Formats: sequence, C-alpha cells, structure tokens
Amino acid sequence: MKKVMLTVGCYLALAGGFSARAADTLKVDLKKALEIALNDNPTIKIADKEIERVDYSQKAAWYGLLPSLSGTGQYTRNVELQTMALGGTSIKIGQDNAINLGLSLSIPIVAPALWKSIQLTTLEMQLAAEKARASKITLRSDVTKAYYNVLLAQDSYKTLQESYSIARENYDLAKHRYETGMAAEYDYISAEVQMNNLLPNLLQVENGIVQARMYLKVLIGLSVEVALETEGNLADFEKSVTAADISREFLLNNNSDLVQLGIQQQQLQKSLQLQRTQHLPTLAAFGNIQYQGMGDDDDKMGSDMMSPQQTVVIPGGLKWYDPAASIGLQLNVPIFSGFSNTIKEKQIKIQAKELELQREYLESTLTVQARTALDNMNKAVRQMESNKKAVELAEKGYRIAGNRYNTGMGTMLELNNSALALMQSKFSYHQAISDYLSAKADYEKIVGQENS
Repeated sequence: MKKVMLTVGCYLALAGGFSARAADTLKVDLKKALEIALNDNPTIKIADKEIERVDYSQKAAWYGLLPSLSGTGQYTRNVELQTMALGGTSIKIGQDNAINLGLSLSIPIVAPALWKSIQLTTLEMQLAAEKARASKITLRSDVTKAYYNVLLAQDSYKTLQESYSIARENYDLAKHRYETGMAAEYDYISAEVQMNNLLPNLLQVENGIVQARMYLKVLIGLSVEVALETEGNLADFEKSVTAADISREFLLNNNSDLVQLGIQQQQLQKSLQLQRTQHLPTLAAFGNIQYQGMGDDDDKMGSDMMSPQQTVVIPGGLKWYDPAASIGLQLNVPIFSGFSNTIKEKQIKIQAKELELQREYLESTLTVQARTALDNMNKAVRQMESNKKAVELAEKGYRIAGNRYNTGMGTMLELNNSALALMQSKFSYHQAISDYLSAKADYEKIVGQENS
C-alpha cells in the first residue's frame, strides 16, 4: 500500500510539473508574434530613442530664437601700479583692487542661418521617423518569414514522423512475412534500412525546429529560455496563395529607402541654402549693464575724493561706481572670408548629384526585386497546385503498392518507393506554400507596406 501511494504521489508531482511547464509555454500566432515584436524588439526601441533625441535637437534649434543672457565677472589685482611723471612729481595711476561685473543680453532679429538650421532639424526629425518606420517594416518582414520557417520545420517534422510510422509498419509487415516464409530476406532488410534512414532526418529536422524557434524568439524580443509554441500550420495559409498580377505598375513611393533618399536630398538643398546664408548680413539687438568697483588695500571706508552721489561705500575699502548701461543694434556684414564658402557649396552640389544617381539606381534595383518577388509568388502558386495533386496521387499509389505487396503481387521496393514519393510530395507541397508566403513578405517590404 505504501508503494502504491508513493507511486501515485510521484505521478501527481510529475503531472503538476508538466502542467506548470505547459502554463509557462507562450503560444503565439503570426499576429501575436508581430505585436510582441513591435513592442519588445530592441531595434524598435532604439528607433524610438533616436526620434526622442532628434526631437530635443529640434527644440534646441528653436530655442536659438530666444534672447540669450550672459553674466561676466572679473577681479584684477594690480601688483604694481602704473606711474606717471607730472612736473617732477610721480603719480601712481589706478588702485590695488578692481572688480568688474556685467550682464549682456542679445536678441537675434535677422538671422538667416538660424532659420535654415531650424528647417534642417525639421527634416532630421522626418528622417528619424522614416528610419523608425523602416525598422518596423523590416522587422515585420523578418518576423513573418521566421514564423513561416518555424511552421515549415514543424510540418516537415510531422511529415517525417508519418513517413517513419509508415516505414515502421512496412518493417513489421516484412518481418512477419519473412518469419512465415512468405517474403524474401531482402524485403525484410530493405524495410529495416528504409526505417533506419529516416531517424537521422528526424533528429536533424527536430534540431532545425529548435533553431527556427530560437531565431523567432530573438526577433520578437523574447528570452531564448522562454518556451515558445506557434499555432497552426502552412496548410492554413493555402487559401491566401493566389496568383499575382505582374502586369501592374509597381508603386514604390512608400519604399522606405527611396523616402529616406528623398529626405536626404531635401537636407542637402537646405544645407546649400544654409551655406549661402554665410554671405548675408545678420542683425541683433543687445543690451549691457556693468558694475565696477575699485579700492586700495589701505582704504577702510573709501576715498574722500569721490562725492557720495558717485560712490557707494562698503566695508573693506571697495568703492562701487554707479552702473553703466547701454542698448543698441549690431549689424554684421560679411565682406570677404576667402573661398571656403564657395568650395563648400560645390561639395554640397556634388553630394546632391551623387544622391540623385543613387536614387535612379535604387529605383531600378527595387523594380527588378519587386518583379522577381511577384514571379516567385506565381511560381509557388503553380508548384503548390502541382504538388497538391502529386500528394493525392502519391497517397493513391502507396495504397495500391500496399495492396499489391499484401497479395504477393508487388515487392518491398515498390512499397518503399511509393512511401518515399509520398513523403517527397508532401515536402514539396509545404515548401511551395512557404516559398509563396516568403516571396509575398519580400514584396510587401519592397513596396513599403506596413500591414499585411
């Protein structure tokens, strides 16, 4: 009785452990995987931080229009005062200690370079936002293809398991017939070889499933320790496998690479305008206020030479003069600064020409890639239809070969070949669906489609 209770307790403990593991397993479909990726993937977080950084840069440019206020302070210790000879008498000029305090206010009124800088930061924000969109499009494409690869590996593993079960049945049948003298030893050996040949493939595909899931977890931002399980199989997407119209024109206006090149071209135009503002005058308003204090080491309460209205006496002998204030306008007109500005303008023009050539080349490349993706989609459609028919014929052929072998009219070689043909046709069927879905993901990435 104790042994029975101990055994039951062990089973309950194991069942509880398996239930906890099952509860910890994260089950996702494609929609859920994309949702997690767009929230937790590091590249998306980095892109969002870049937008935040550029936003501060844009604010800093706007703050350049605000008045600027600066304070200055200077203390001077005259070690040796300047001496002036006057009528045979030497007079020392100055005092031992001097302090100057001041405030300066500056307000830009006409500042062409500042306005162009603000426009540049606006374009920089647009570029950062477009790069963030590109990161999302690329991540969506990568996660989608990784998810399909997991399904392909799982379907391949399931097909291999079915083939191994068939090979196992054939082996048992050949063994029984051999032991009863109804079949040759060759059939028995051939069936065993066919069964054993599938075991390494099972192990290889099982390892492929682990690696495919691990890559998917990395893409969606999960720890590799998290147990992940994908829902569905490739056959669920069969209805979405439809022929694409390759005669239509490709709309590449939303392609992120082209959009980024367009923004960069605008940035170069603004940079050229900014460089040309170096030839324009600037106008600013300013205001200054200054306090000055002076005194000798032997002064205690100030000099009697100054009237009370001119000085403010403080302990220590330092006399503060009444503050001096001034306001005005400052005009800065550039006249000649060498040829550096002209050289920089030429450099910017060359960069603009380079971007124009890059854009033309990129448009041609993307057109070819988009057409290739559509061709691959149509090719996969034809392959899937052909392979689906091949699966039906292979199943029928396997049943016929099995009946022939059971009645003694067929051979184990025919049975093994029909089982192998069935396995290969299922592989090709799943591969065709996977190829279509991957080509579709590539096409959506090329045209800049954000949602499938």
